[in-house]
Amino acid sequence: MRVTRSTLARLVVPAASAVLATLGSVPTTAAAASQNAAEVCEDICVNEVRAATHTGYDRVVFGLGAGLLPAVEAAYGASPWYMTPGGEPKEMSTRGSSYLFLSFKNAEAKDFSETNPHVESFNLPTVKATQLLFTTGSILGFSPATDFGIILEGSVSRYNVFTLTQPNRVVIDVYR
Repeated sequence: MRVTRSTLARLVVPAASAVLATLGSVPTTAAAASQNAAEVCEDICVNEVRAATHTGYDRVVFGLGAGLLPAVEAAYGASPWYMTPGGEPKEMSTRGSSYLFLSFKNAEAKDFSETNPHVESFNLPTVKATQLLFTTGSILGFSPATDFGIILEGSVSRYNVFTLTQPNRVVIDVYR
């Protein structure tokens, strides 16, 4: 049986196109599925942390998923010690001259804690690192919370904590 090139092309090209179209859509589908999986939090997810330096201050940004923005409580101090939800004292794993402790109310770090390091180092003038301290789910009627520490070095004149949308994020400016 003799098959001409044009007959072969009519059979192979559509089949190859279908296979390539299927292969081309797999990463997009997998990426969308993993992105949707990352957003499984009761209220809002903490997805990432990044930092940069600017004239006179360092900025730390916590990227959030979709949902209502969390209330953020901040406390500044010279001690690296903090209390866990169970009342156990723990020490920050990275040393600094001062520390900023943040509690994100109604926020969870499910994906963040699985895909990001618990300690993220930065080589900035004031901000040296961030550390995920703990995350709690809804326990006995309490709302979930996620706590972070920011390790600082050098003088800090003040700090400012605020939230922004589109995309959702918590921003901390630490002034030198």
